[in-house]
Amino acid sequence: MQIEVLGERYQLQDPIGRGGMATIYRGRDLRMDRVVAIKVLREVYSTDPKFVTRFQREAKAASSLQHPNIVQVYDYGQSDGNYFIVMELIEGTDLRRYLRSRGILAVDRAIIIAHDVALGLGAAHRRNIVHRDVKPQNVLVGRDGSIKLTDFGIASVYKDINAERLTTTGMTLGTVQYYAPEQAQGEIVSPAADVYALGIVLYEMLTGRTPFDGDTPVAVAMQHIQDVPMPPSQFNPNIPPALENIIMRCLEKVPEMRFRDGSTLARALETLNDEELASGVPPQSNPGNIMTPMPNSGGSSPQLPQRPITGGGLASSPNNRGSYPYNLVSQSGTVQDNGVGMQPPPKPMSYPPLPGMMGPVDYNNPALYNPQIGGAGSTRPFQRDALAQSGVAKGQRDSRFASIVTILIVLATLLLLGFSIYLAAMLNFLTIPGITPQSPDNTAQWVQVPDLKGKTLTDAQSVAASSNLKVKVIQGPPTGVVSGQAPEAGAKLRPNSEIQLEMQQPISTVKVPDNLVNGTLDNAMQILKAANIAYVVKDAGNDSTYGPSMVIRTDPAAGQPLQPEQRVTLYVVNQNVVPTVPPQPTPQPTPTVGITPTPTTARPTPTPTMQAKPTPTPKITPTPTTGVTPTVMPTQ
Repeated sequence: MQIEVLGERYQLQDPIGRGGMATIYRGRDLRMDRVVAIKVLREVYSTDPKFVTRFQREAKAASSLQHPNIVQVYDYGQSDGNYFIVMELIEGTDLRRYLRSRGILAVDRAIIIAHDVALGLGAAHRRNIVHRDVKPQNVLVGRDGSIKLTDFGIASVYKDINAERLTTTGMTLGTVQYYAPEQAQGEIVSPAADVYALGIVLYEMLTGRTPFDGDTPVAVAMQHIQDVPMPPSQFNPNIPPALENIIMRCLEKVPEMRFRDGSTLARALETLNDEELASGVPPQSNPGNIMTPMPNSGGSSPQLPQRPITGGGLASSPNNRGSYPYNLVSQSGTVQDNGVGMQPPPKPMSYPPLPGMMGPVDYNNPALYNPQIGGAGSTRPFQRDALAQSGVAKGQRDSRFASIVTILIVLATLLLLGFSIYLAAMLNFLTIPGITPQSPDNTAQWVQVPDLKGKTLTDAQSVAASSNLKVKVIQGPPTGVVSGQAPEAGAKLRPNSEIQLEMQQPISTVKVPDNLVNGTLDNAMQILKAANIAYVVKDAGNDSTYGPSMVIRTDPAAGQPLQPEQRVTLYVVNQNVVPTVPPQPTPQPTPTVGITPTPTTARPTPTPTMQAKPTPTPKITPTPTTGVTPTVMPTQ
């Protein structure tokens, strides 16, 4: 980028990060004299209204939120066609790179990260903003241990009837591994969708994997909708049952069965006491549940320090109101310095960490207290004995009550499902051997799914319609060809059912012929018709160096591949030039005049249309009729 200063205020320095649609620069606010991060939309997207709208939406959504666990936006705008967002620069990394370097996290550390993200989501949910793209790449981990939520690029306003539904576009903007079932189905989502995504992030921090995975986005989306996730303790026996219950509640298929919003999930994590966390088997290599830094070649490595508790929440830092963008993490797991230098860990405060979350604590200390955590500005500390007498007991009662209610709901659902299946079988809506009454036309109520792979959308719609089925594109460009379908070919569906398609741009094998240029238009049209290639003719004006109706160039050029239904443009010169031919004698009498006209006594033959009587004028004056020019022939 050639521009060095945006809006006569923000000076661009070194690029420190690149994304799919923007580049992140270290910069300086010349007016405030401070170091900032500047996110600039790439030039190729600056003229696309869809990307500009998304970029501006991210800036507006983030700038309207003020919370220690959400990246702070200072300013945003446009300068000379360049759209930019100015944010506070915090050194660190994102949770995705952090997990790659550290592997599975200790239970206490995973709870702190999830709790901080939940607090940030709660602040957004209170303003009716749904993030819709919660994933490790959008959770930032500062060197001081701060946790920040960023990238509100596809956020929406809850209950907004005009909110964009994430169908085809959503599958490309978001990450389908973290989609809620209703989000994968293209419905308008509520804050419960963010809770679902955060539950998957917590699941991944504790197990090193997501609950659902597949070869294609469509396959993963179908798992979110249909499959029950494996309990995380199956992959990590160190996960306490109380924490596993919270995770599994986040992953409920029905939004109403999950925690209502981020704040509700944060409060549920706060109810976990040290006895419940201790019920899990501690790691043998780390009995104190303390973060162990990864060594690097220099003998030291940056690590997330044990953070003190402040009034801003479980893991907030009063000096950090944003941490975007971030530095990259090397293969060895160390944070790249980028010339700023490693920041020393903050000095410990006068009060201890939260029990059960940041390592061993002396519970006999009478001065120990646990801050009431609920967001920025909370100032209600209470003693541990009060927690033991009220909060813990109440949390245990609530947990048991929730378990009983969940069991009853599951039993009722199974009974209702069984009755529905039986009723459908009796009414011939479903075939079950031994239950469904057999009838001669029972098989006629099902149709076989055709194979649509490799077909264009138009052909797929036609083939599906011939089987009395419908199609819906949920991934990829509609102008491409079908690369995946659900259900697969050969499956049985009810008539008028829908087949979900995944499209991709085909690799074209048809190329523009080489023998079009410098030939006539008729010759080019014959060649293209023989190759079954569509074309359009455009006038390139007149040029005396070419003959009539000559093709001087094509678009695309010769040898270039053609996409399906793409037309070749033929640029033709001298389309209106008529070839010169010898004049033919006209059947009408026309006066013949010599090179040097001399008046004679001969009179021209009277023309009935010109005058009623012959004109006895000895001088011959040729008078052209309307639209006709007399032909002057040379004297032999």
